Amino acid sequence: MGSIPDPGELAELTCPSFDDFQRQTSLMTSCTLLYKELFDRITSLEQNLQKKSEALKHNLQILGHDIKAKLASLKKREVTIDGSVEIALERMDEHREAALKSLENSDHPDGEVDDGDGLLQLLRSFCLKMHSREFAIAKKKELDVLRSQIPLALAECVGPARFALEAISEVFSRG
Repeated sequence: MGSIPDPGELAELTCPSFDDFQRQTSLMTSCTLLYKELFDRITSLEQNLQKKSEALKHNLQILGHDIKAKLASLKKREVTIDGSVEIALERMDEHREAALKSLENSDHPDGEVDDGDGLLQLLRSFCLKMHSREFAIAKKKELDVLRSQIPLALAECVGPARFALEAISEVFSRG
């Protein structure tokens, strides 16, 4: 019948050795530790992401409130500026009308002026009425007085640049 197997051979075939068992145990322990380390790392990253996400949400809410407050402030300023511009325009119209009335009352019927103040009033009248031709040729003989009064009169002008250009073109077009 067959030969009887050697007991050492049977032990090798059926039972794993103690060294193999220790290697497997060491490998499992190593894998378990690596898994735990990886799990802890992932958990830590998730927590950090959650904290950063909450911080971003909080910052977005603060930013939203700031934007709303600044928009409301800008809207209020816009309304205030519009109101200020309307008031300034009304005042300008009132001053212009008052200046025109005072100039109409102080104009000499013959166009002659007797002193420097009268000349200033006449120049202001020309500026306010935008009569550049009369301004340019009215008083050539009183040139010295005109030089000191012209800046004061031009300050009353509605469009000083245009007025001055028209006056200059009147003088040079006559040749």
